[in-house]
Amino acid sequence: MIWVIAGTLDGRTLAVDIQKRTGEDMLVTVVSQYGAELAAHKGITVHTGRLDQEAMQNLITEHNVRLLIDASHPYAAIVTATAQDAAKAMNIPFVRFERKEVPLPDYDKLHIVVDEVEAANLAGKLAKENNSHVYLTTGSKTMHIFAKSEALQDCEVWTRILPTAEVLQMMEDLNVSPKRIVAVQGPFSYDMNRIMFHDTKASVVVMKNSGLVGGADTKLQAAMDLGIHVIVIDRPRVKIEGHVVSSNDEFFKLWEDTNGLR
Repeated sequence: MIWVIAGTLDGRTLAVDIQKRTGEDMLVTVVSQYGAELAAHKGITVHTGRLDQEAMQNLITEHNVRLLIDASHPYAAIVTATAQDAAKAMNIPFVRFERKEVPLPDYDKLHIVVDEVEAANLAGKLAKENNSHVYLTTGSKTMHIFAKSEALQDCEVWTRILPTAEVLQMMEDLNVSPKRIVAVQGPFSYDMNRIMFHDTKASVVVMKNSGLVGGADTKLQAAMDLGIHVIVIDRPRVKIEGHVVSSNDEFFKLWEDTNGLR
């Protein structure tokens, strides 16, 4: 069986493509029930829940996994590192599937930071020099950092999140006002991003470079055309010892060159 860690649309699409083109039995793992619903497909076994290295190795044994493909989110560095260690421990091939970054333009209000803490501090500083309105497009996983940041306490912070009960409950637990929650699933078009940034009077947009599939290009362009500050959280870098591909075509080229990675 081939296992795809599918924390993204890329991963779900790749799993279906492999199953259709090779006939291999496929295992797809996701974190949430919503993710499981999205991943459901004929010929694919779906496992839901978070996994540490021991659980990953048990899953490899249970499903007789012969190849592990990590297509988790580009910013899920811990998942990638853990999956690579699990594959190495179980002596099976490991492939990292990671979408390409969007090239960052030459823009005088573009700021690149290393993590969410630095992003929150800089967003607060820049916003207070303008109208104190900040628009977050970084998701819910690290929302606690922004919600508890002293630098943002006096700012009007808008947050775009998935509209699931689990995420909304988390926002409530963090005392985030429903008034400034935009609960809708992306990615979003240029026009929609521009309308959202404009209508919320954002002077700062915080984003990740999640690639074209993640809508990074439309966020950037909309913010630039409005002349507002853009803070980009840089991708975490995980040293990959195995193969790295960024498209289905690249994966199947690797598949052919290595006789199915056997």
